[in-house]
Amino acid sequence: MPPIFIRPARPDEHAALCVLFAELDRFHREIRPDLFVEPEGPVRSPELVAGLIAGPGSAILVADDGGALAGLATLIERTVAANAVRPERRIAEIDNLVVMPGHRRRGIAGLLLRHAEDWARGRGIGTLELGVWEFNVGAVACYEAAGFAPTTRRLSKAVAPP
Repeated sequence: MPPIFIRPARPDEHAALCVLFAELDRFHREIRPDLFVEPEGPVRSPELVAGLIAGPGSAILVADDGGALAGLATLIERTVAANAVRPERRIAEIDNLVVMPGHRRRGIAGLLLRHAEDWARGRGIGTLELGVWEFNVGAVACYEAAGFAPTTRRLSKAVAPP
């Protein structure tokens, strides 16, 4: 099996990137159809994807498996505003991370996460953050194995209409 190579995505890979994003979207719809719906058109335009690739405060990293894209991580630099009890801070956020089903259990997510750390470090950012749905137990286990730890917990409760 050839080694997986992590590299920045290219704008000409829009269609292949959309396949990866669609897998991520499908997974979320399958588990929580009350929150996620099938889109009626293109979800991520070539302009949106090209903008994420071009940065400067964002990137899409891909896992290249001999020319086929096996996974991706979308990274965004953010500034968290100060408030009365917290100073302003810069973070790198993993906005999306997906590995295609046929490529899982090969360490690809871990490689993407390590390269995401390098991306943040290269920008002088000391914190890498992400959000993960509680139902995504596989992703939670992956992130915890990579050294991520909970910092906040968001809870919700359905409220019946009057």
